[in-house]
Amino acid sequence: MKGLRMNRVDSEIQKSLAKAISNFDDEIISSSLISIMKVETFADLSLSKIYVSVFGNDEKKNRVVAKLNENKKTLRYELAHSIRLRVVPDLLFIVDDFEEKTERVLKLFETIEEKNNDSETDKDKNDEE
Repeated sequence: MKGLRMNRVDSEIQKSLAKAISNFDDEIISSSLISIMKVETFADLSLSKIYVSVFGNDEKKNRVVAKLNENKKTLRYELAHSIRLRVVPDLLFIVDDFEEKTERVLKLFETIEEKNNDSETDKDKNDEE
């Protein structure tokens, strides 16, 4: 379980990177709708995993995340100047597909529910006959 300090570090990194990304001078990044969903920083501050959501198809998401990872040194530099940490962690940007997975699971539940309702309706019809 994470401590209060690490939660604050994650929160500060999230806010600072969101600002840095929104001001970043790159056509692929600036033309994309990017949200930082979650930050997980190792306790030794060696690495921060940055989970980003990108509006668009899978190809666009992967292109944007690749571009963010290509520019992580610049973003890390911006991060170092915006927050006070003894060590500024290395950054690893990852596509966050949590919402898509949740949507697929919900659709599966809906399908199961429909099938159950259909079978109950069929059973009720058979009982009436």
